[in-house]
Amino acid sequence: MEEFYTEFIPKPEDKFEDIGTSMLKVLELFNRIFKETTIFGLTSHATLLLFEKDDYTSDWFVAINGFRDTFYIEYIIPEEKSPWENAIVKGATNSLKEFEEMIIISMKESAGWKGNVEIDNLYQKLKK
Repeated sequence: MEEFYTEFIPKPEDKFEDIGTSMLKVLELFNRIFKETTIFGLTSHATLLLFEKDDYTSDWFVAINGFRDTFYIEYIIPEEKSPWENAIVKGATNSLKEFEEMIIISMKESAGWKGNVEIDNLYQKLKK
């Protein structure tokens, strides 16, 4: 994925915005906070979709984008908590620390990684 997002860092002659630098920061963040959890990702243009298992045909649970110095995240509300079909929660921040918390909350609240001890522990630390 690092190679993929490196391609989104524009060269002087390019006409597109720098998405790659922000997304490389996100990947560094994932490598730092998740030591035990395997997270599968699928890139769709500049969006990174997160999956619990290695199956791109399964449902994604969290979507992440980075643009300039802003990080965007959204997650699917589980059916049993959702006010309507396919409801989502969206957020954005300019702080990597806050984004780290948003990732943990999104992964827990999406119910995509049910029973994952590492995510449960990280989530509980946020709630203290």
